[in-house]
Amino acid sequence: MNLRTFNIKEFLYYSVPVMLVDLGIHIGVFEWLLKVFTFTDPQDYILLRPRSLYFLVIGFIIAMVIVPIRLYERGTNWKSEILRVFLQCLITIGVLAASINVLFHSFAGHFLLYEGMLAVALISIWHLIVRAAILAARKKGRNKIHVVIVGENENAERLAEMIEDDRDYADYKLVASFGEDLEAIEGYLRHNKVHQLYCSLNPALKTDMVNSIIKLCENLFIEFYYVPNMDGYLHRTMTFSQLGPMTVVKLREEPLSNPLNAAIKRAFDILFSLLFLVTLYPVVWCFVAIGTTLSSPGPILFRQKRTGYKGKPFTMYKFRSMKVNADADRLQATADDPRKTRFGDFLRRTSIDELPQIINVLKGDMSIIGPRPHMELHTEMYTKLVDEYLVRHMVKPGLTGWAQVNGCRGETKTTEAMADRVRYDIWYIENWSVALDFKIFFMTIGQILGGDKQAY
Repeated sequence: MNLRTFNIKEFLYYSVPVMLVDLGIHIGVFEWLLKVFTFTDPQDYILLRPRSLYFLVIGFIIAMVIVPIRLYERGTNWKSEILRVFLQCLITIGVLAASINVLFHSFAGHFLLYEGMLAVALISIWHLIVRAAILAARKKGRNKIHVVIVGENENAERLAEMIEDDRDYADYKLVASFGEDLEAIEGYLRHNKVHQLYCSLNPALKTDMVNSIIKLCENLFIEFYYVPNMDGYLHRTMTFSQLGPMTVVKLREEPLSNPLNAAIKRAFDILFSLLFLVTLYPVVWCFVAIGTTLSSPGPILFRQKRTGYKGKPFTMYKFRSMKVNADADRLQATADDPRKTRFGDFLRRTSIDELPQIINVLKGDMSIIGPRPHMELHTEMYTKLVDEYLVRHMVKPGLTGWAQVNGCRGETKTTEAMADRVRYDIWYIENWSVALDFKIFFMTIGQILGGDKQAY
């Protein structure tokens, strides 16, 4: 369950002021660099007058990109805060580069590189100062969302534990919990500061009581949330809609079912794969071809059928890291797998063996980010053992995914390990955003550079 729904007060009192200061920092850095930077053709960099109009339009465009993907929200820790700043600045530099190119037919590469580096540093410092101030206020009991829970069941207990113990929900403070005593609930809500109420009572059995609590919350300007009993199901992101006069509930929201979101993701896949394949891939290929040929006889590329989008099989490419063997389509690689060559072990530990899958990305079989594709034999096996296993195929498989950066990488020794991977994959499908893809991308690079022990 994720309490972080859109909060209009947080947006107005935190996000908008912070975004305005961020834009002010960009403008300040931009103006300063215009005065000190030496250009070969200064005329190309004299912006339209008045420049305030230019920045107003640019700021509006940037906000239209950043706000929908929720980069304005506070990060759950200082690392995620800096990552958000980096992504914000990356988008800002992209918009600036596009506008300068359209208006002045110039790329201004070095200029924008310096602007981006300075802006990331200054905005990161500004955000960390704001974060420190908020944390200091929290220690004094301020700036908290006061929460009341109604219900005495497993859902209510799980919610209470999450609010009290999970650092991701430090914004929230559980101020009271109630069973089915309506009079006590009403008395508390009328005489104490409460922002949100979470009700886990069964509305079919307690219709009058639930309706009374809803009416009370509306009269006292308290946000009401119903916590349904979803025992036996994996995490769901339900959405409500109208079908004529009827209210219908969709049990899972998939952002990538939106054609615009799918187009954005596909455009990034194409641009990234093309750039890599025409620049670095030939160099990597030559290096791997020499090492693989010297290590063992056989082809450079390893081809294997994997389960792809909506269960359709496709041929996945990898650099061969093992001796040619009859178990390649049946057994997963293990830490001390005797089938691996010494050079192949290096390829697997550095994840270089996965790079040919960028060809699959360009072809449309895969995406840069998504659930990892499994062997067809394993798909057949785990479909019978793990609930909702096939749901992970509702999006294209990826080179890396949310499960992998959260520790679910490599060999799955137990059914429980595969179930954990499926939970992470479904969470990704339900919570996809451009920002999340960038986060997974940079977390993957960090894992590779840091030496992932599960890469074998």
